[in-house]
This record gives sequence, C-alpha cells and structure tokens, in this order.
Amino acid sequence: MDPLGTNSLFADEFSSRVLYLTKVSYNEAKHEVLVEFANEHTKLVQRERFFPYLSFSPSLESQKLSSLVLSLGFKGFSIEEENNLLILKALSFSDLKKISNSLSLHINKKPLVLEPERAFLLSKNWSYFDAFEQVGNTLYKLDYSFFGANPQKNWRGHDLGFFLTKEISFMDAMHVSEADALFLVERAAWSSLLKVPLAGVPSEVPQRVELFLENVFSKNGEMLLFESVQKVFSQADYEPFSRDSTSNIDFSLVWADLFSNNFFNLGADTKNCSCCTPLTLESNNLLPSSTIKVRFSEDNLYFESSSDSFAFEYHNSFPFKEERLSKKKEFCMNSFPIGPFFKEDSALVPLFDAKRLISEGKAVLVSSKEEQNMESSQTKLHSLNWFCKNKESFFSKEVRSTNSDLVNLRKQIDLSEGKLVQSEFSYFYYKSLYSAMKTILAQLPLQLTNSSSKFYSTELAKSIISVQEATLAKFKEFSESNGYRVLHAGKNNAFVKGFSSLKLAKDFSIQTKLPQPQIAGFNVKAKQRFGRVVVN
Repeated sequence: MDPLGTNSLFADEFSSRVLYLTKVSYNEAKHEVLVEFANEHTKLVQRERFFPYLSFSPSLESQKLSSLVLSLGFKGFSIEEENNLLILKALSFSDLKKISNSLSLHINKKPLVLEPERAFLLSKNWSYFDAFEQVGNTLYKLDYSFFGANPQKNWRGHDLGFFLTKEISFMDAMHVSEADALFLVERAAWSSLLKVPLAGVPSEVPQRVELFLENVFSKNGEMLLFESVQKVFSQADYEPFSRDSTSNIDFSLVWADLFSNNFFNLGADTKNCSCCTPLTLESNNLLPSSTIKVRFSEDNLYFESSSDSFAFEYHNSFPFKEERLSKKKEFCMNSFPIGPFFKEDSALVPLFDAKRLISEGKAVLVSSKEEQNMESSQTKLHSLNWFCKNKESFFSKEVRSTNSDLVNLRKQIDLSEGKLVQSEFSYFYYKSLYSAMKTILAQLPLQLTNSSSKFYSTELAKSIISVQEATLAKFKEFSESNGYRVLHAGKNNAFVKGFSSLKLAKDFSIQTKLPQPQIAGFNVKAKQRFGRVVVN
C-alpha cells in the first residue's frame, strides 16, 4: 500500500495541464489575492483582484444598509447584489472588521467575518487541492465525477503526493510510516472541505464542524444572533447494555437528512413562515416541537412522553415530583413520567404524545371554543411550530449538496476498489474526503444543539431535538409492534433486543419513508448467522 503515491511520484502518468490549488495569500496593500496552482512539474501563480466582504440576506435593504454604514462614519466601502445576497466590500480587512463590529451594535446581530483567503475561496466556490485543467491561459475547475467519467484521459484524479512530500527526498518519502502518510492525506481532505490551509485544520472534530458552519452561514448571508443561551435538555447517549446481547442501531447519519426539504426543512429561515400555517394536526409540515392542548378523560393518569426533553422540563416545573420519581423507579423508566392528571384536566403536550393519547381514548383535543369557556385554564391553546413548504432552508441546500458530493466520491472510490491494488493517492484522498463529509453530516446536529457553539439557537435546538425524539419514538413503537424490545434510545443510538436488526432497520425505513439507520453492532445470534458485517 502506498498512500502518498511515492511509487508514482516521478512517473509522468497524468497530463501537465492538470494543476491543483495549493496556496492562497492575501495582499492587503495591493487589494489582491495570490493563488498558487501546481503539479509535479509546474507551478502557476495567479493574481486576483479582491476586496474583503460581508454577506447579508436580502431581507436587509441595500439603501438602508448603506445609509447605516455611512452614519457610522465609514466611507471606503461598496454594496452590491450578487446571487440574491447583499455583498458589502471594504478596502481592507481591518476596515471590514471595524464595520462588522459597529454594525453588530446597531442591528443586534453579528455579521460573520472570515479571513480573506477563506472568503475568497467561498466567493469562487474553490477549495484547497481542487483540480483544474489549464487550457491556454484559462483554468477550468474539474469536479469529482470528471475523472471517472473520462477514463481515456491520461491522468488520475487528485494525485497530490508531490505536494505533501515536496519538502522531503524520494528515499525519505519511501520510509514514511503508513500512519503518518494517512494522517497527511486525512488533513488534506479536511483542508479541502473546510477551505483552510493544512495548518489551519483544527485537531478536534467539533472545531472542524464549527468552521464548516462558518462557511455555510457566510455563504448564505446569515448572521449570528445575540440571545441569552437557554440550554435544551437532551438525554445523553450511553450504553447501559453490552453489545453482545443487543443490537446497536445508529441514527447519526439520519438526522442531517431530516434537515432537508424532503422531510422537515429545518432552519431559522424556514420556521413558522407566514405562507404555510398548518390547519390541522395532520398537516404534514408540523414540527414535532409543537405542543398541543388536550383534555384528559381519566383520573390519576400518568404517561411516558416521547420527548425526554419535555419530560425533564415538565418534571422540574410542576408539583408531584415525588410521585413521578416513585413511578419512574417502579416501572424502570428511562425518563420521568408526565402527570398525574385527573379527568377534565388540560395540559400542553408534545404533538406525538397528543396523537397517541387521543388514539388511546385517554384524552381529547381542546378546541378554541372550549378554551374560551375554560376560565380556570392556566395554559394557552396549541403552541404550533411548522416549516415552510415553498422555500428551501439553507441547511437543506447544504445537506443535499454534500450528499451529492458523497455519491460522486463513492463512484471514484468504487472504481479504485475494483482494482487489485489501491496504490494511487487519489484512492486514499477520496476515501478521506468521503469520511470527512460523513463526519460533518453526522456531527452537524450535535454541534447545533451544543450551547457552547456560536451558532447555537434555542429554537433551532428545540426543533432538532424534537425531530430526533419523535423519530426514535416512532422506531420504538414500530420495533415493539414487530416483536423487538428497545432497551434504550439516546440521541443517536437505539439498543434493541431481538433477532435480525438489519431487517428491522430496513422495514422501519420503508414503512415510515425515513432514511435507513445503520447497524453499528449486532447481537450474538446475528453474528453467528451473518458473520462479520460492515455497513458503510
């Protein structure tokens, strides 16, 4: 195995017309960016005129923004409309930071200021180590699918061994350990994905996801909100049961898909729009974070909520804590039960719970007319949250774009794996890039529900957690109706007792029309039947 491609480092197997973007530097005095493109034989430096910029959503009016910046004492700037965004350009990066700081005090939002090199790459839709074909004096960017679709071409995709080993001799490169080589390849992949140089790739995954979110927010003209952080409770993952006796169903890659407009279209820009207000509880754009007012039909009623976060908040806000604690211990519950309620009592409960209680005859929906007659009622009528069915959220666009890249990368990886020996750099590079993108998709919900992230929003966190909890509640209900027992469900994993968890995951996906969760671990019987199973 040769991850750095050193066996072919000096072999002229690809056209000299293919160069890779290897360096970007900003010259503030000359208002330009220098971009270096290189391959094993050639280096080309291209000068690009560039002014640092802030991007704003079109909800801000150009004239009002211009007047505000002028009133703050700034003159060396321009405002243009590009790709449905307002772009404010400054003469220098230092001026841009001053403008951003002053604006944030007046609009109560913080515009994102990216370093000039990264902002430049975003504006061009370029990344480090992107491949370009030189035709005359013009460079054309090549995407992942280009190489696989053109096998007659005389170059391989992404052969960057020359760059990663350019400062050491060929003989030294031959003695680089496999672990060190793969570390460099992995860093190159993250550098490309985050649009930062190799040295700028953070060592911790949450910090990498934070950089990714900076790119996403800036690219879509979204600003940071100044709000008091209200942490939303979400039951942390833990593994109270041995994997030898349970099957671990992994939902981590399901959540990002649920951001997309194929499902919940999550995003601050698409929540509670004025054009798609739901009319009934069956409206398909209602978010699980909605709470519905019901009137109970039984005395001394307790129920287990589908939402751990709601149960946690309810337990800490209402009386009868000792009674709920006793019930939790008696029935070995993972979360506190909701209650007690008596006949004719009313309360706001999560959407999923309301539908279940009504279907079981334990409660009825409170109508607006009934609400008016409830003089002693201490809770308002339904508190609804919904998503827009007409406008796609910028999170959805990003998830779909990343999924599209994953499909193309998977094709390149499969082409290489069809060979007897995977010795080309491109194979390891594409595998690392594929892994990095999957990591981003899996970690996005965790980062957006982490109150220490600067992109944390209480309302968005509630929406994300409610979708996770409602999905796991559906999975638990489906599993138990098919003879399985869900022993525990955390944020990302469900631990299931029963045979053939792979079939369970597939059947659940088909019936609910949700993305299929992965199998992270099989029970003993499944291992005996299927052997070692690896799920990509």
